Amino acid sequence: MLLIRNSIRQLFRMRGRALLFFLLLATASGLCSLGRGFLVINREKMAAYEDSFLTIGTVEQKADKVRERMIWDAELKNYHIYNSSVYDTFVPLSALTFEGADYLSGPKKRGFYGAYMPQYEMYGIGMNLGEVVEGSPLEDVVPDHPVKFQVSRVLAGMGTREGNVITFCDHYDPSPEKLYADKTYVMSLQYRPGHESEKEFEGDYVSEYVPFPILTSDQVDLEGNSVPDEVADDHFSDVVTEGFYETKRGKRWMNLVESWDYARHIFPVTGTDDINLLMPFYNGNAYISGGREFTQEEYERGDRVCLVSELFAQHTGLQIGDQLHLALQYANHRRTPGDAFGSNSMAVFSLLNAEGEIYPVFEEADYEIVGTYGGQAGLKDEYGMGYNEILIPSSSVKNSDADNILESGPMTGSTTSFRIANGTIDEYMEQWNKQGISNVEITFYDRGYSELEANINNMKYIAGLLIVMGTVMVLMVLFYFSWLFIGKQGERTAIERALGLQKRQCFLSLFSGIFLILLVGSVCGCTLGSGLAGKIASQIGEESYYDTTFGNSAAIDRETFPPGETVVFPAPMREAAVCTLLILSAGTGIAAVGILKNLCREPMQMFAGGQEAC
Repeated sequence: MLLIRNSIRQLFRMRGRALLFFLLLATASGLCSLGRGFLVINREKMAAYEDSFLTIGTVEQKADKVRERMIWDAELKNYHIYNSSVYDTFVPLSALTFEGADYLSGPKKRGFYGAYMPQYEMYGIGMNLGEVVEGSPLEDVVPDHPVKFQVSRVLAGMGTREGNVITFCDHYDPSPEKLYADKTYVMSLQYRPGHESEKEFEGDYVSEYVPFPILTSDQVDLEGNSVPDEVADDHFSDVVTEGFYETKRGKRWMNLVESWDYARHIFPVTGTDDINLLMPFYNGNAYISGGREFTQEEYERGDRVCLVSELFAQHTGLQIGDQLHLALQYANHRRTPGDAFGSNSMAVFSLLNAEGEIYPVFEEADYEIVGTYGGQAGLKDEYGMGYNEILIPSSSVKNSDADNILESGPMTGSTTSFRIANGTIDEYMEQWNKQGISNVEITFYDRGYSELEANINNMKYIAGLLIVMGTVMVLMVLFYFSWLFIGKQGERTAIERALGLQKRQCFLSLFSGIFLILLVGSVCGCTLGSGLAGKIASQIGEESYYDTTFGNSAAIDRETFPPGETVVFPAPMREAAVCTLLILSAGTGIAAVGILKNLCREPMQMFAGGQEAC
């Protein structure tokens, strides 16, 4: 202890140098600790936000060309011209499977299934899909304008009654066939606003029935090719004769009538491998409101579990844990339920296959309701949720839908998506561009992760610069003051040796004072640097690092950090201790080497300025 007190007393005799050593060492240590603190905070910040950010890509095949479609308007006596996209071939989903594409989920091209559930009404109050009627015109006439047609029998529909006289116009046919008053026709019709020219006869509001050619099948095969059908696309009527409904064509009409009731009980079902690939769930327009979402094991095993809308559950009295019987009748590989099923209307598909039969159920099972979802639905938006849409794991459908496909189409942003790791967009696109597929466009959404990552990387660069500057400064301070306190203290060591002190005692005499400054300076500097890093991070954490351009990231922020709570990233004191130990180790090593060099010299030689090898 006497030696240590003597060493400290010697430092007080050089208090100016000692104070300068302390201040410079504390400053240098603070820079190192500040830099290391920023690195730790970055790591904690990324870990805190990582689960709140998802990076998904949507895939859109570009049209090969545009074709004009001409649709006749009987009122204007002219054609309306529309442009439609034409695809020579559909790029297969397998094109997205290539080396370097490390998907977390997907890629997946989603269509939807139509599930027949006769015990539930799709829209609750019924829906007028059109009419199937028998009747005759009041006179022989070419229906290229509104004509009178008397209904003798209603086979399907709720818009008219038997015996009524309706207004009919073959509105979209530039050369309609003549109708005869002495013949009975079976027709599929749809209700729509009438010709303006009829207002003088019927008042301000006029209406009419137009052909609704739904007798033809829409069936396609797996490649998207239409399955041949003997009924023309624009066919909407036939002449009814005795025994007509016993013929092949007549049976098709009866099947169509039967399918009208089916359509009121068809619910859209979507199979998915990750609900985050569904844009409404990704952007927060839909969310799990009760129960839970599917687990990864349920996805992989194909468990018979499902999610239903909370509105559907309320209307039907279904609860979580109940069984829902799904009988999948058709598959649509082109549209989404958001596009096909609105809250008050639906896209009407023929439920007849190319043979004129109602599509048979190809998959039937009981599904357990494990959760409900809320949010926007039924807004007639291809990127939205369909009305009463039901979600199931894709792999829970065991049977092929190859013979039950209504429509097929190319990959679109609303049907095809995948998920990759955050921050890997550039790497993915680098590999994708090597594939040389020019007619497919990929759009990424990451909830602003790229901006957040750029800001955090900027902090990381600053942290690295602070560490380098601090390290260089620490070494310069240690070497310089080691030279001042040790290299210039050869005479002191010689005197102590001459007075009979052992080398160990001389070492302790010089080292103890220097170590005290090292300890106090590094602890103070590292602690202050760490505290400053924590304070700066707390202020930065209160700011938003990402925008809401591609999603409801504000809602995500509220989930990660609830209102009323300040985003505080604690000062990384453990790293401050590590930094202190590193500086102490470096200072101890440098000081020890300097002292040992002094001790290698004999006292008389140090008085004389000479040196001998150790």
